[in-house]
Amino acid sequence: MSTARRTAAISLAAALALGATKLVVGLLTGSLGILAEAVHSALDAVAAVLSLYAVGVAERPADEGHPYGHGKAQHLAALSESVLLAAAAIWISYEAVGRLRGSGAEVDATWYAFALMGGVLVVDAGRAAVSLRVGRSTSNAALIASATHFASDFAGTTAVLIGLALTSAGYAGADAWAALFVAALVLVAAARLAVQNIDVLMDRAPAGVAGTVEQAARGVPDVQEVRSVRVREAAGQRFAEVTIAVSRLEGLERTHQTMDMVEQAVQQAIGPSQVTVHVEPAVGEERANDRVAAAALRVPGVVETHNISVLDEPDGRAVTLHARVDEDLTVSRAMPVVRRLKAEIVKELGVDRVYVHLEPFAPDPLPALRLDGAGRDLAARATAAVRSVAGGEPEVVVYRQGPRLLVVASIAVDAGITVRDAHTLESRVEDAVRGALDAVDDVIVEVSSTESRG
Repeated sequence: MSTARRTAAISLAAALALGATKLVVGLLTGSLGILAEAVHSALDAVAAVLSLYAVGVAERPADEGHPYGHGKAQHLAALSESVLLAAAAIWISYEAVGRLRGSGAEVDATWYAFALMGGVLVVDAGRAAVSLRVGRSTSNAALIASATHFASDFAGTTAVLIGLALTSAGYAGADAWAALFVAALVLVAAARLAVQNIDVLMDRAPAGVAGTVEQAARGVPDVQEVRSVRVREAAGQRFAEVTIAVSRLEGLERTHQTMDMVEQAVQQAIGPSQVTVHVEPAVGEERANDRVAAAALRVPGVVETHNISVLDEPDGRAVTLHARVDEDLTVSRAMPVVRRLKAEIVKELGVDRVYVHLEPFAPDPLPALRLDGAGRDLAARATAAVRSVAGGEPEVVVYRQGPRLLVVASIAVDAGITVRDAHTLESRVEDAVRGALDAVDDVIVEVSSTESRG
């Protein structure tokens, strides 16, 4: 049994014992104050049963029918308790007013009535302290509600004791006034419990938490905007829904990392919580090439684009790019993809012409054979061609990939040259290899700096 359930069970046993004792003494003495306390304790027992049941339900794990868990059972129990408290307060008030008008019975303030109320004070103080401590440590709304209830019991018992003392001193209406005081305490407690738990059941946002969540999300790198925040609370746990905007050029993996970082930042800011992050694309300060790439991402069938160039002409703009599509597509099936791609780029940039160079995309690894013995002459010719342009000692490998011949070359360049100049050198090396090997299908040239090689 969990600590919360054990505390609720002990409270139930205490409420039953106190209620029975108060009822007997109240009937023997004719004290409305003690009878009011007996009714109060009986309701405590009912409330303890509700709390015990609610705590058991709330501890159940989330399931298909309750994906957010069962925590609100605690608040339903607390709300039910507030209704019972209010009903008891109305009955006590009715009886007390009747006695004050002179229609009540005489009160016999015996010694055992005082002894009972003194003992009840000790029990109520202990129950309130234990329930409050456990309720706060476990964030259990039902136990905190019970602690509030027990605290009102303590105040009510004190009032009844004072009423009995005044009655024994000759003040006939003191017991009825004590009962009214108990009723007032009960009503206040009922109203407070009702308001607190209705707020939770109606998903009222905890004060200030939404601002804390927004600030935490804004502090995460790559979050360009926080567009909405919704927060609710149940059974001591908070639930936050955050909508953020990130650059539309971010890939899925990086976007997911940003979402995880937002979730962690929010949990660190507001404590244990379930955080749901929704991402929307944001258009920031993008260059023309970035906007072309973003437009291509909207086209199903386009795996990747590269070699994007935006050409400013006197009579308008043109765009050229390479686009990879499934290598098994026929040209007739690829054309709708190309037309959609062109339309998206035109809509994005308002250009006049778009030229798309199609490239095949092979999704799976392709078997390849490195040519050493039989292909040594090909490798030597390719190496000579690369050296004639780049100099040095390049690394050159020749592969046979089915019917295709592939040459891969790695050359060293000065670390101070620009990428543009390095690409120009790569293109010259590629042209030289193609000139030396008529049958070559593809040439891949990579550059590395002389510093990194050293």
